[in-house]
Amino acid sequence: MVLIRDIMGMTIFGVGVLAIALGMVIILGKEYQETLRVLSSHSTRLSGRAITEEGMAPVLDGMARLLDAVTRLIATAVGVGAFLSMLGVGMSVLGFWMLSK
Repeated sequence: MVLIRDIMGMTIFGVGVLAIALGMVIILGKEYQETLRVLSSHSTRLSGRAITEEGMAPVLDGMARLLDAVTRLIATAVGVGAFLSMLGVGMSVLGFWMLSK
């Protein structure tokens, strides 16, 4: 019975450490920030053209909506990463507790 408990504790601890690592990768991932930076640079160029051309207003509105969507995507990804990290900490503590009994 002790062997099964030890195997379960090691498995839960290992999955917890993996969840912490994956959560940190999601939080520290830079692919979303790079996309937002590129879209922001294009948006400033388009806003200069929109003042002189009437046909650019819908394009500028679409770009603003896209920037808002990417910003929400970043916030969601950071939230998922934080939740995954906290879940991993809880699992690691549970696994450690199981192994220390």
